Parts: sequence; C-alpha cells; structure tokens
Amino acid sequence: MKLRKQLASLAVVGMMSVVAASSAFAAGVGYVNFDTLVQAHKDFPKVSAQMQSAIKNANQEFAKKAPTLKTDQEKQELGRQLAQNLSKLENSLIVPIEKDVVNKVEQVRKDKNLDCIVAQGAIIAGADKATDETQEVAKLLK
Repeated sequence: MKLRKQLASLAVVGMMSVVAASSAFAAGVGYVNFDTLVQAHKDFPKVSAQMQSAIKNANQEFAKKAPTLKTDQEKQELGRQLAQNLSKLENSLIVPIEKDVVNKVEQVRKDKNLDCIVAQGAIIAGADKATDETQEVAKLLK
C-alpha cells in the first residue's frame, strides 16, 4: 500500500512538472510563412529568372534531340537527364536562399526572445498564443 502512495505521488509530481514546462515553452512561440519569405528574398527574382531560362533551354534541347532518337526509351532517358539537371540547378540556387531565410528567422527568434519559431500551419493547437513573425523576417531579407 505504501508503494502505491509513493507511485501516485511521483505521478502527480511528474504531471505537474510537465504542465509547468509545457506552459513555459508555449509562452514564446512564433511562426512564419516560409514560402512567402523565400519568395520575398532579394535574390529570388534572379533565381526565378535563371530557372525559367534553364527550363526553356531544356525544352529546346529536348525538342532538338528527341526527333533524332530511335526509341521511346531513349527519349525518356533524355527527358530524365534534362529533368535531373534542372533539379540540381534548382537546388544549387534555392538552398542558399533557404539558408539565409533560416538565419534571419533565428535572428528574429533571438531578438524577440522566443522559445521557437515554426512554419505556419505546423501548430495544431495553441496557435492563438503564437505570434506571426513573417513580416519581421521579411524586413531583414531586403
């Protein structure tokens, strides 16, 4: 019987600790619209133009080479290679922008003394206590 009381006491203390810790954590949560911030980045228009040009060139290359290929499999392979090249280019162009956005988000988090900043839509419950920091980060990206 004494063991049950001790276990019950430990459970109550544990639950109180979890409640206290979670309420302290929820006190400083911000969120951002990550896609909006990527598109607001000063380098995004240049990257977008580069990608549009690369897509146009890939389409032209496919249109030029495809008629000379004998099988559908060869045409599919050419299309796959061109798509893979476009994907690599997109990653090489967009990753630096995303890293810069993440750095600016971290700067806002520190400046506002927030516990964390999450992507908009990631909060399932308690969003009414979170603050939208998208515009603060966007200011830093210009």
